[in-house]
Amino acid sequence: MNNAQVFQYNGNPVTFQTGDATMVNATQMAKPFGDSKRAKNWLVLNQTSEFLDVLSKGRNLPLVDLVQVTKGGSNPGTWMHEDVAIEFARWLSPQFAIWCNDRIKELIKYGITATPQTIDNILADPGNAIKVLTALQAERKRNQRLEEENKGYHAEHMRLLKEKFHHEQTIDKQAAKIKEQKPKVEYAENVLSSADTYTTTQIAKELGMSAQKLNATLFHLGIQFFQGGQWFMYAKYQDKGYTKSKTYTYQKKDGRVGTMLATVWTEAGRMFIHNLIKKM
Repeated sequence: MNNAQVFQYNGNPVTFQTGDATMVNATQMAKPFGDSKRAKNWLVLNQTSEFLDVLSKGRNLPLVDLVQVTKGGSNPGTWMHEDVAIEFARWLSPQFAIWCNDRIKELIKYGITATPQTIDNILADPGNAIKVLTALQAERKRNQRLEEENKGYHAEHMRLLKEKFHHEQTIDKQAAKIKEQKPKVEYAENVLSSADTYTTTQIAKELGMSAQKLNATLFHLGIQFFQGGQWFMYAKYQDKGYTKSKTYTYQKKDGRVGTMLATVWTEAGRMFIHNLIKKM
């Protein structure tokens, strides 16, 4: 092994040694993936033995040149030929395999010890070294930016999914709570109606949902709140003409007659709810 180049993968160093071929420190490669993803675990697999045998014959390389184990010294660990390292990286993680492949390509394309032509170009024109390193830096930054954008997209996607799940769970729980707590109001919803007003049940049916679901949604959106057996609009909506209060009578279990206020919706309130739900 000749010259070493250390790259960072998610904060973990991975050393590439350049010479006649690129050798990669497989011990470092496996470290981020836990004890079950050790180099020795992969090397004992039947498919690994078959792969090494075919590669050895195809490249005309002895097996000892494909996998080398170094104990002690300045380069300890299991080292793999670049072709073997890519196969090992694919077993560790497809994303990691792509990352390793990109690093090997960079060494071949820009490494001054990897390609004799690059060395000749630099010797003939020292300024070419600056061009090569500048191009390498630009490519590394571009790849890093793409990786960060992909991570950012994934994180935002997961956040939106969690937010949607939480929102739906909150509405479902509130609907269940309302259903349990307000039998009298449910009765009022079913018996109170007129030509110029609508019950929540009527509007909910127009929207293809239950009254409990609609009430819970309006509560979650900060439109109304439940108190004393009746729904009330929050202050910012009270003077909009969206609702009216009506009194109805009902018979108690002991035979007495009781009265209760119930909230019904005006035509303006009905349109407000329809427009609100359409925007969700």
